[in-house]
Amino acid sequence: MLDNGILNEKLKILLQGVNEQYGSTLTDELIVRLENTIIDFNEEVDALMNELKENATIKEKMMADIKSGKTEEKSNEQTPDNDPEEDVQEMSEWEKRLESLN
Repeated sequence: MLDNGILNEKLKILLQGVNEQYGSTLTDELIVRLENTIIDFNEEVDALMNELKENATIKEKMMADIKSGKTEEKSNEQTPDNDPEEDVQEMSEWEKRLESLN
């Protein structure tokens, strides 16, 4: 992992070049956009991590149910006329962005 000091030094050098070439107004706008990008990234990573935790909890519960023999009761409760398309969850913003890149 990169040291924050190294990252800050590289960013300072890059921003100095932008500032000299385009002026402080555009440099300030670039900094604001970088900060917003980092905030968005952190929010998306947090959402993904929460989703992973939820999925792990669900899997653990399912494994406990399988070990205790409760799966037969649940499979009898399901009806064959369930529409698989209804079970599909809407894509997250992150998945939509990945899809749009292709």
